[in-house]
Amino acid sequence: MNKGDIGIFLLEDNSFDLVLESGDLKGDLGLETSVTISLFTDGRASDAELPQGQISKRGWWGDMFPTIDRDQIGSRLWTLEREKRTEEVLRKFEDFSATALEWLKEDGVASAISTEAVYNEFKHLILTVIITKPDGRNSKFIALWDQQKLIRG
Repeated sequence: MNKGDIGIFLLEDNSFDLVLESGDLKGDLGLETSVTISLFTDGRASDAELPQGQISKRGWWGDMFPTIDRDQIGSRLWTLEREKRTEEVLRKFEDFSATALEWLKEDGVASAISTEAVYNEFKHLILTVIITKPDGRNSKFIALWDQQKLIRG
């Protein structure tokens, strides 16, 4: 029985963690773990992208020694945490998300990636990601960003 890759799952307390199932690490046969790591890991920012008052560019330490030139893990969504709720910020959320997920296309896991960011009636940011696999099937992920929840659609 194929259990897939080791999964990272959203817990009830809104944290992400590994989960034990029948004495073994629970696997992820879909793309949820890949999307979670790509969006919720802090990608390294340039000096120009640093929010006012920030000095840390963040990023994953392993990106200092990539096996593929300029390969980076994570997104720069963290740079938008204190931004006002504007259409420009929505477009940045879409762009930063698409950039963080681009590796799925480069690795042949996806043939297309679509991102859409909107504010709901409570002014919470909703990010919808649709990943089209090479066989034409879609996987949809919805993130309620203000609560950092990832919902599989």
